[in-house]
Amino acid sequence: MIIVLSIVEKKEEQLLSRTLVKASMDFEKSTPSYQEAASLLAASLKADEKLVAIRHIYTHFGDKKANVIAYLYADESKKQAIEPKKKEKRGKKAAKAEKK
Repeated sequence: MIIVLSIVEKKEEQLLSRTLVKASMDFEKSTPSYQEAASLLAASLKADEKLVAIRHIYTHFGDKKANVIAYLYADESKKQAIEPKKKEKRGKKAAKAEKK
């Protein structure tokens, strides 16, 4: 799958130790996943993939283009403190409760 990523805007947010990155993405087949977008953005910014947090991927209907909004953090501890935590699926939580 060929994906072309171009950075449109970068804005420093010093209080939160991060940089807002807006990018444009052209792709051939299906919309790239958040993981694929994060790795492409990290490679483009020459940063560690663990420090990139993708917030949104906005696609254009019928067109093979998307806009990406992401944050590049200064360090991983800041990212862990600020980024929302992933919710655990209800089935896993119930299974853990039963094991106890």
